Amino acid sequence: MPLGKGSSQEAISKNIATEREAGKPEKQAIAIAYNVAGKSKADSEPMQAAGTLIVANGAVLFLRRGAGGDHPGEWAFAGGKQEQGETAEEAARRETAEETGYEPHKLVEIAKTDEGGVEFTTFYHECRPFEVALSDESTEWAWAPIGSWPEPLHPGCRFVLESDAFKCIRKAHMTETEVAQAIAAGDFTSPQFVRNMWMFDIRITGTGTSFRSKDNEYVYRPPENYLNDEFLARCNGLPVIVDHPEKATLDSQEFNNRIVGTVLLPYIKGDEVWAVARIYDEATATLMSQEQLSTSPSVVFRNPDLENSTVTLDGGQPLLIEGKPILLDHIAVCEVGVWDKGGPPTGVSTNHVQEPEMTEEERKAKADAEAKQELEARAKADAEEKAKADAEQEKAKADSEKWDKLMSAVDSICKRMDSFEEKKADGMPGDELEPVGDKKADADEKDAKEKEAEAAKLKAEAKEEEAKADAEKSALLARVSDLEKMLVATAQLTPKPLSDSDYAAMADAQAKADSVYSAFGKQAPRALNGEDLLSYRKRLAAGVKAHSDQWKSIDISKVDAAVFEIAEPKIYADAFEAAAHPSASPEGGLRAVTKDTGTGHKITTFYGRPSDWMDSFRPPRLKGKINVQKSH
Repeated sequence: MPLGKGSSQEAISKNIATEREAGKPEKQAIAIAYNVAGKSKADSEPMQAAGTLIVANGAVLFLRRGAGGDHPGEWAFAGGKQEQGETAEEAARRETAEETGYEPHKLVEIAKTDEGGVEFTTFYHECRPFEVALSDESTEWAWAPIGSWPEPLHPGCRFVLESDAFKCIRKAHMTETEVAQAIAAGDFTSPQFVRNMWMFDIRITGTGTSFRSKDNEYVYRPPENYLNDEFLARCNGLPVIVDHPEKATLDSQEFNNRIVGTVLLPYIKGDEVWAVARIYDEATATLMSQEQLSTSPSVVFRNPDLENSTVTLDGGQPLLIEGKPILLDHIAVCEVGVWDKGGPPTGVSTNHVQEPEMTEEERKAKADAEAKQELEARAKADAEEKAKADAEQEKAKADSEKWDKLMSAVDSICKRMDSFEEKKADGMPGDELEPVGDKKADADEKDAKEKEAEAAKLKAEAKEEEAKADAEKSALLARVSDLEKMLVATAQLTPKPLSDSDYAAMADAQAKADSVYSAFGKQAPRALNGEDLLSYRKRLAAGVKAHSDQWKSIDISKVDAAVFEIAEPKIYADAFEAAAHPSASPEGGLRAVTKDTGTGHKITTFYGRPSDWMDSFRPPRLKGKINVQKSH
């Protein structure tokens, strides 16, 4: 396919893509495209650029590119070319400030793209919404809800928004129902860990014909009884258990022993009913992730003999034709289900198994191991490529020397023959052939000089290759460090589930604080999602430290754990004392102070002058004067 004309970045990008499709190596494709555009080899080096994906209140900021650059009219993130001596992060921060009027400070690298000779680094930043101040590089701006992108969208931005890194960010902004909808639509894989649960895509039931080995019979489940909105509504909240109980239905004890989750979002997939289920039990979620399991529904018929019918097949096997079930009791996770229809287990979708959360040390060790493997593989490939290039160079050098010597000898013979013919034509006796000793010495001296020059050239090229390899190694190590930072930041988007002991400690801290808060007619706030115990206790204490003369001017959030253990009881004691003995009683009434005894009972004490409170309920006092008649 012929290459397009023009020197614009868009024309160059198209020509690079054409050469890639033709099987050319990446560097060669870029060099050819820039050569066709009339640009130098230096121009073919990838341009470094960076930008920022900004999220605020569940919306992404897009800028519409003006006509002065590449991809005019397309929506993209704020960003631009990296200047000399500037890091990618510095470039992203500067370009974002220039193009939006807002300077982001905390940036997390989430993607690198290479398109059309431009290496673009995308950073992630989350903030509150702000008014955008456009530069002359853009024509308009928009806050687009996550998942609803404006068109036409820049291809590099589309790549980032469809990446796994952004899916982690997107999930942090979604409700559990929105995550379930994304799994059902195929946008997210199964399972997904969401805050305190795992979400699995599981089959509720199949329809049509299958074989029930337990009863040694074929069964036909009519699709019209299951593939409808009424049956989907019956699936909402359906208990998910491990294996069926001995009875067909659950009782209180079996429910307590077996339940591991519930159905959140049922939907129809082909001739089957599927659902996204919440799984709360960690052991079950781990088993479902690591083993290929299936599911089996439990349905009950009011009068099986009347509602179901049996026919005998040609082979003598019975075929049970089911009616409409009166009860859908539960869905069981099991090794093999009837609706696998004799094939491998397919009732639990595990097309994405999330790795368990790692500690900081484990994450760093994994990153170091991966970096080491990548460096070793790169070094091995470079060594093989260098050995191949050296062999080809040696062969070319040997062929060149052989050819030069042969041509030199032929040239020398031709010159002597020409001289002999000239003398013979002039009637002069031909000269004796010159001895070759001197000429051989000259040729050897020439060969030695050429070899020295060639050796010097090879040495210079070797140094250049070594410097290039060192630079690539440094860049690779820097990339590994950036990836490690990204992994840490991404892991922080999903809070680690609290253990039973963590929940108990949080509850104790809230109860302790609530006994003081209630004295002021308030309630202690609950722990935030992802908040650790110490941070929660500090936040609780900060809410009442204004009543402690010793600690009211101290920033509790910045004190270390040992100091806080001293400060916490003092703050609560001072606060309760202030509530119990206020400096001024409420005007015209009493002040109620409620204290939790810790046994589920609360005691309320009133402070103030009871007479002030009672006065409003007393009848008005009568004033009178007794006149005593004086006797005369």
